[in-house]
Order: sequence, then C-alpha cells, then structure tokens
Amino acid sequence: MQGRTSGRRLQSLIGRDVKIGASTWIGKDVEIGDGTVIAPLVVIRSGVRIGKGCRIETGAVLGVIPQDRHFQSERSFLIIGDRCEIREYATLSLATGSGQKTLIGSGTMIMSYCHIAHNVRVGKSVVITSGSQIGGHVEIGDQVVIGGLSGIHQFTRVGRLAMLGACSYLNTDLPPFSLARGNPARFYGINRVGVERAGFGRDLIKTIEKVLKTIFRIRSNRTQLRRLMAEYPIPEIKELIRFFLTSVRPIIRPCS
Repeated sequence: MQGRTSGRRLQSLIGRDVKIGASTWIGKDVEIGDGTVIAPLVVIRSGVRIGKGCRIETGAVLGVIPQDRHFQSERSFLIIGDRCEIREYATLSLATGSGQKTLIGSGTMIMSYCHIAHNVRVGKSVVITSGSQIGGHVEIGDQVVIGGLSGIHQFTRVGRLAMLGACSYLNTDLPPFSLARGNPARFYGINRVGVERAGFGRDLIKTIEKVLKTIFRIRSNRTQLRRLMAEYPIPEIKELIRFFLTSVRPIIRPCS
C-alpha cells in the first residue's frame, strides 16, 4: 500500500499492492482488492467492496447514502467487481434495504460525473459515458454502452449488448442487441457494431433482425412469443424473447 489517507481504516481490509492517494478518506467496513489504485481526494464510505485491479479517480464518491426516502440508515453495500474503472467525480450509491447491494460487474468503466443510484445492477464490461444518470433499481446487462449525458428511469432494464445513444432519456425496457436514442428513446434497430465486436456471425445477426421485427409486431402476445422461441432454438434468440416475456415495464417503441 502506498500513499496516506486522512480518514480511518479501522475494520477495513486493504489488499496487497494497493495505492491510495493523499487526502483520500476510507470509512469503516470497506474492502479493497489487490492491486487497486485510488487517486487523491476520493471518498469511500462504509459498506463498499472493491475488487482487484480497479482504478478509482480523483473526486469519486463510493457508497453515498441513497437518495431515497425509504433508506433508514440500514447496513447495505456497494459491490464493485475486478478491473473496474471509476472516473473523476462519479458517485455510486449504497443500496436501500438491509443487506441489499448495488452491483457493478467486472471490467466496467463508469466515466466522469456519472451517478449510479441505489440497488442498480450493472453487468460485466459495461461502459457508462460521462454525465449519465442511472436511476434506482435499474438493471444493465453485460457489454452495454450508455452514451454520454443520458438518463435512465428507475426500474428500467437494458439488455445485453444494447447501446443507448448520447443525450437520450430511457424510460422503457431496451431489449438485448438493440440500438436506441432520443428523448424519449426509440428503437433504431440492432446494435450492429456491438454484436459484430462480440463475435456474432452474419447469419445470426440477420436472424436477430428478423426476430426483432416479428416481436415488435406481436409485442405483448405471450402465446406467440413462446411459439417464436420454439421456432428458433438459438441461445441468443431465446435470450431476446425471454427479455420480452419477463418485462414488467413497457418495452421501447420503434422509431416512426
């Protein structure tokens, strides 16, 4: 461990080769994994768990008290996976509810001035671009990209490998593999760049496009959705249809 802190480390666990910048404050009941680098002037409050090989930049505040009137100072957590990067002045909340967790998956980058609210679940290798605001209980799947200065309404879900364009407002569920933008956000087709980078072949991409068109036509007809799932015994198609079947909030609408 290198550097000094101006706060307490009582009852906290700090791993090997952790670097901590000057005037960083670390509360009680904090765990920091091996090889993590923490810049000066960071605040890490009680209940935060940080994985291995992370980087936390100046001004970030981890474990902020939830901006939720239901929060009654119960013990809750913010769990950050391995190899995550939290940039300047981002704020990440504890959860509301005793023993509950706000989760950030491994390999995720949260850029400057972002806010991650209580009980959010962010998947692996997600990019949340500068100035974005993520409301309480939002679920974001693996390898999602959120464009800068975007807002996501509480309880909304974003499926794996989806992309939300910059300056968008999303208040409906966004299916996997989708591209959306606007205020309010609308569906603009498949996230072609994202799925190609993930190794999806041309035939699979065409099948996803075809199935998405069919799904948006039949929408909430669960019987037809289940028939469609039986017709396409492909894991990615099953994942896509299952997202529609399990949505509680409205699904995003296509652009006109």
